[in-house]
Amino acid sequence: MKNFNYILRTLFFLTLVSLLIVGFVTAQEISIHQEEQTEWNTLGNLSTADYDSLNHYQGKVLKQVKVHSAPLLKRVFGYHPFWSGSVWQNYQWNLLTDICYFSYEVDPLTGNPVSEHEWATDPVIDTALAHDVKVHLCVTLFSGHSAFFANPTARQTLANNLINRIQSRGAHGVNLDFEAVPSAQQAGLTACIQFLSQTLKQAIPDIELSIAAPAVNWSNTFNVPAIAPVLDFIVVMAYDYYWNGSNLAGPVAGLWPLTYTFPYGSASSLTYYQNQGVAAEKLLLGQPYYGREWPVNGNILPALTTGQGVAVTYRVMRNNSSGYYNWGNLYWDKYSYNPYFSFFTSGWRQCFYDDTRSLAAKYDLVNRREGGGIALWALGYDNGHPELWDLIADKFIQENSDACDDSLTDTGGPFRNYDNNQNYTETVRSRGGGPLVLSFSQLNLEPGYDSLWIYDGSNVSAPLLYALSADVLPPPSITTSETFTLRFKSDGQTTGSGYSLHYACPSVGFPDKSFFSDNIILFPQPAHNEVFVRLYSDGVIQSNILIYDLSGRLMMSIYANLGMARIPLHNLAPGLYVIRMKVSDQMVSRKLLVGDL
Repeated sequence: MKNFNYILRTLFFLTLVSLLIVGFVTAQEISIHQEEQTEWNTLGNLSTADYDSLNHYQGKVLKQVKVHSAPLLKRVFGYHPFWSGSVWQNYQWNLLTDICYFSYEVDPLTGNPVSEHEWATDPVIDTALAHDVKVHLCVTLFSGHSAFFANPTARQTLANNLINRIQSRGAHGVNLDFEAVPSAQQAGLTACIQFLSQTLKQAIPDIELSIAAPAVNWSNTFNVPAIAPVLDFIVVMAYDYYWNGSNLAGPVAGLWPLTYTFPYGSASSLTYYQNQGVAAEKLLLGQPYYGREWPVNGNILPALTTGQGVAVTYRVMRNNSSGYYNWGNLYWDKYSYNPYFSFFTSGWRQCFYDDTRSLAAKYDLVNRREGGGIALWALGYDNGHPELWDLIADKFIQENSDACDDSLTDTGGPFRNYDNNQNYTETVRSRGGGPLVLSFSQLNLEPGYDSLWIYDGSNVSAPLLYALSADVLPPPSITTSETFTLRFKSDGQTTGSGYSLHYACPSVGFPDKSFFSDNIILFPQPAHNEVFVRLYSDGVIQSNILIYDLSGRLMMSIYANLGMARIPLHNLAPGLYVIRMKVSDQMVSRKLLVGDL
């Protein structure tokens, strides 16, 4: 019987792995860009009023995000789809550096547009230019690649048309979104990008050419070392790791892998392009302002899907008109560092998306890697909810720096192995000054082949403190200045669980501007899997609810705009914490006891 059960478990595991492999290989055939372009095109040519009605646009939002006078230090590149209607009236122009009009749809037989939508007249372009925001035209080619690449006349026609379109609108660049390209067309794709770069720059010397690159370069279709030198930047579409047809429900854009069998996430995608020789400042890490919802086989993680999924915008989830995107159904996946909803209607359903907590971790990664910035799919999908704009301001304006207390891991996160062929550096600049104290909770590298170096400064030219390999831990605490740099390198074979490193300022306290109000309570106390925040007044909780441990380390951040909020505590170890939130323009603090001490 034991042998029979073992065989059944083995067969189930192998079936699951095969489903994952098949599901993810085909996932790259239809991206969110192609999916949504196709869906909206089926509706025909609609008016702005029609798009506004379908998008439930209700006019200009009077509430503005936090005002910052300092400039953005990173590129914030937002895709503006043609179906956006008037939602651009709520864009925070001071928090954008570029918009990309989506799209000029290429006829592969001629190079002329099947449609270029309202590129010639859309007021969003004039408004962006008036705010000194660069404008790009996105060119989409989702099929007919071999015919187009083999036709020099069609390529020349496309180049001529793009030169005309950019000059006529006073725009700045072209973004190529060529997807589902067969691996057999790698040479054609490479030659096309090189041709367009040369031709466009001869006509408009300061034009910028970029591409939308896949999160995972399946079959090496994109010859990154060959095309990177002729591109001004690359948008890494670090989303759709789990797509509508996936066999598992999972994070659209997890920071780390959800499972061992599909070892991909935003951190590994960014690392891949860096390892291909692309300079960090030329990489924009794509971020989704949407999630995906699937029917699944139960309230488990990971869950097998039982049908096709659907894309859901951040705005729809936050508005919660269905009633299912509520606190009671909200969970946190520690493996991928991603939130999700799990709920029962006629069957179980799960919806994975990104919130301020998961996005903040990826924005921190961009800063530590000294990347070029972020790209958003798509602008307006958050319309009416300012917290995502606030997050951009918090992470990418001049006064931003790293938290005074945080943890760093390899691309596998704390629970999965790191990848082969890694070679990256990360620099931490603490806002709390120095000295910083570093301590390891995990170190497991392939001895003699995979290594981690720690430098006391802003780059690898700074003094080397430690060179680490295998599982030999350094002293319990390492002291650095207010800035330190990690360099990690792995070869192409054996991997391990990697590293988890915590750093902290010499002392961290809580601001003394808070007040303790009798109008707000936490229950139950002590809390275990969840805690409720209840407000007894006419005000509302109107900010992120922040939970700190007693060293001042931020453990959790959840947005709320309610009189009562439920906070899941699955990832908090037993202990004493401080919970802080904004209530009616005042900061409120409470002690939170998790577990029975």
